[in-house]
Amino acid sequence: MTFNPARVSDSGLSLPRLVRGLAVVIVAAGLLVAGNAARAADTIWTSGTTPGAWSTAGNWSNGVPDSTTNAYTDTAGANIILGAGAQAKTFFVQGPIGGESTLTSGSLTLSDQLWINIASGTLETTTVPLRLYDAGSAPVSVTANNASIGVDAGSQGGVILDTQPGGNVTFAVTNTLTIGYDGSGSYVYTSPLPGTSAGSAAITAATIQTSVTAAAGASDYNYIGTYNAGHSVTATNLVLGVSGKQGGADNYGGNWTIANTSLGDQTTSGSNYITITDGGTFTNTGAFTVGVRGSGNYVQVGFADPNLVTSGSHGTLTLTGANDLVIGSGSTANNNSLVVRNTSTLSANGNIVVGVDGTGGQFNVTNGSTVTSGGARLGVNAGSSGNGVAVDGATWTMNGSVRVGDKGSENQFIIQDGGTVTLTGANKNFYIGYDRAATQNILAVLDPNSTLSVKAAGADLVVSGNVTGSGTTPLNVLAVLLGGVVDANRTLVGDGGEIWGYAGTIKGDVVVGSGGTISSGLYHVVPGTITFTDNVDLSNGGTLSTLVASGTVGTIDVGGTLTLSGSSVLAFVGSTDPGTAYIVAHYGTLSGVFTSFFGLPAGATVDYNYHGLNEIAVITAVPEIAMASAGGAFALIACSLALLGRRGPKRRRHAG
Repeated sequence: MTFNPARVSDSGLSLPRLVRGLAVVIVAAGLLVAGNAARAADTIWTSGTTPGAWSTAGNWSNGVPDSTTNAYTDTAGANIILGAGAQAKTFFVQGPIGGESTLTSGSLTLSDQLWINIASGTLETTTVPLRLYDAGSAPVSVTANNASIGVDAGSQGGVILDTQPGGNVTFAVTNTLTIGYDGSGSYVYTSPLPGTSAGSAAITAATIQTSVTAAAGASDYNYIGTYNAGHSVTATNLVLGVSGKQGGADNYGGNWTIANTSLGDQTTSGSNYITITDGGTFTNTGAFTVGVRGSGNYVQVGFADPNLVTSGSHGTLTLTGANDLVIGSGSTANNNSLVVRNTSTLSANGNIVVGVDGTGGQFNVTNGSTVTSGGARLGVNAGSSGNGVAVDGATWTMNGSVRVGDKGSENQFIIQDGGTVTLTGANKNFYIGYDRAATQNILAVLDPNSTLSVKAAGADLVVSGNVTGSGTTPLNVLAVLLGGVVDANRTLVGDGGEIWGYAGTIKGDVVVGSGGTISSGLYHVVPGTITFTDNVDLSNGGTLSTLVASGTVGTIDVGGTLTLSGSSVLAFVGSTDPGTAYIVAHYGTLSGVFTSFFGLPAGATVDYNYHGLNEIAVITAVPEIAMASAGGAFALIACSLALLGRRGPKRRRHAG
């Protein structure tokens, strides 16, 4: 099989850092008891390519191996019939480039390990694999204490579980299955490929790890995969990329059950991946971390592989435990991502966290997919910035609190193309900027049919919560644009919080406190109209910022009561024409007037009931003509008037 890895195109947190080098120690200990060549007391397969029984002494150089004897084959195309109860200490599989050994009809138990380490270049087509083959009526099982594949630099190997209809093949590792310790291009996968009928196949291990050293996987992928419906992988720990790169897991139609999953364990570990597609399911019961310390690691749930997908490009990822799903844990874990696409499903009991200390993390939900989770965090700690979420034509339902910018900055949450995000947890708030240090975070709801709903009892949407911390005034933004809708019990805007509105709608009461702002349009860039279906209160120092540009003025349309009494502020920005009325607000009911003004043109007035309507207008003054600056024309007119005054009317002459 030619492997073409899929690429991604698109509180008190308990965040365990998985493995932390433990896997390296386990494998290193195992390697002490193995080597590339058999010792004198070992036994070597001598039957060549002729099918032969493991239990026949004449097929071995030193008799039939037992649990204390190392067995060795270096024959290209060795064909071994296991029978019942085959044993060895370590089974070394080696051979010429392009060779393949096959185990059929029976069971093999290895008290130490399976060892495949062939110096055969870096391409899978030149690898010497071990094929466990059941034609349909003779099950095959291999059980080992450990398994090491592709141990040395420049070396590789593979295990293929080939099970035809009616067949049953299992590969069980009691402790650690290592795929690519220092080498590249090693693999363990099930066969046949999608679209072909197959029997059952199962891979189990306590720990499955790939690309252990920093050099491993750099020249080719080390991966594990299931490629047919019902094939399974079960492990306590799945570690993709301990210190190396390009460690992968392909789940095409399989059923995977993992306790703890991590990608990119160390700082050198990048470009490791998981793909779940073709109806595959992945159930994780413990911690799940994409980028523990490494960068550029990714998970994709749903992938339209034109070569391998046959029953649909969707997948299912389920986290059943209380742990958070984390993307970008450590401070060096940057640009890690998880995407859910093609009507796929992700469900998690804990939070979805994008950036604990890492930067540039991404979580994307697209193409009719569905996500459910506890809550969400973007940019948990102060150094975590540039993380993003996009819900694009999909749905995400949460029952826990949300913090877009917990303490971190420049994080963004985008809902677009008909995306829907719903917070269902009672008394759980949706924050855009939680800590006072959290600045330049943004939630944007774009285009018609895109909606954020925060309607559970006691839940509010909060912009710049400033709940903890201290420091300078932050800037955090709720942008409702191009037909987007926010439907909340209340939207509360704190110091440094801003609402930007351009053809958007906010339902529910809006309360803007001191230092908070409503900007009709894109702040200081493009004027526009934002609709508030209920009440808007600016009386506690809130600011309405209105932009005038190219003759257009930004406007708020308030369906309920607009409250200005107290310490409300009107900021008026832009270039105006003299003698012009600029409508800055429509309202159902008005209470009070603005008490402070910034940027009003000289002589301008504010009419709170313009033309007798429920409108607030800023009316610019008509300038008076100043004689000193009138120029020669006004001087000429003045002289003419003086001459007329001196001449006076002509007197009529009388006769006689």
